[in-house]
Amino acid sequence: MTLIGCFVTPHPAIIVPEVGGDRLAEVEDTVQAMRSVQAKTAALAPETIVLLSPHAPILAGQMSISMALSYRGSLASFGAADVTVKADGDRDLAEAIMSRAADHGVRSAITASRGDVIGLDHGSVVPLVYLMGSLKQPCRLVLLAFSQMDREDHVLFGRAVGEAVLETPRRVLYVASGDLSHRLMPGAPVGYDPRGARFDRAVVDAFGAADWDALLRIDPGLTAAAGECGYRSLAVLAGVMTAAKAAGLTTKNTVLSYEGPFGVGYLVGEVEVSAPTSEQGGSV
Repeated sequence: MTLIGCFVTPHPAIIVPEVGGDRLAEVEDTVQAMRSVQAKTAALAPETIVLLSPHAPILAGQMSISMALSYRGSLASFGAADVTVKADGDRDLAEAIMSRAADHGVRSAITASRGDVIGLDHGSVVPLVYLMGSLKQPCRLVLLAFSQMDREDHVLFGRAVGEAVLETPRRVLYVASGDLSHRLMPGAPVGYDPRGARFDRAVVDAFGAADWDALLRIDPGLTAAAGECGYRSLAVLAGVMTAAKAAGLTTKNTVLSYEGPFGVGYLVGEVEVSAPTSEQGGSV
């Protein structure tokens, strides 16, 4: 099996030292968790990272899959032009994901063609700065985005992603980028709503317990009130886990950190993936 693990990551640029500077102490829990993610990723040695970003090109009625030749990104818009990431695209895996999505009746669209060099959004760059920061070999990338379709469609899309990943010969790491509620306190980016904290607690508790059903049962009204940008990323991850379970893999969820110092919830989480004992006896 080639799904070697999954991470849930936030994407505030302030957690990158060149951007955060002296304010890193205000997001210390998140920074330390992301440094742990960096070390864990280096140990896993992925050959491809499949990353879903809420800020990649989004289509209302279709999931987005990039077939780009390569990707480039920086944090220049945050005053840190020297912070860059680059990766070649894994077009074979991207095509396999699109094929599997069609098998499940999930509409998807190509957002970048085979000859394109794509600029990455900050929802991709911030996690990738950490994910790729200690890799000893080049790593390919598949960039995905969610849609405005129902959460059930996102779960099915995740299942398609998981099935495609499990069929590829490469070692693949799956990453769900997303911030939780943007309404945790007065002065938060999109205003305050006490339901934001309720939403975040429900998400963190469900993820920590690996209770994907509970995650998917969160009331849509609560999700809307929270002003989040990560719930659909997690719904897709739930589908990836469905595929992993169907393949006989075992998983273990860990909340590495959660905090909301600026009124936005930042969750860093890990899903360890292991093959059945009779097949491999350890982590994939």
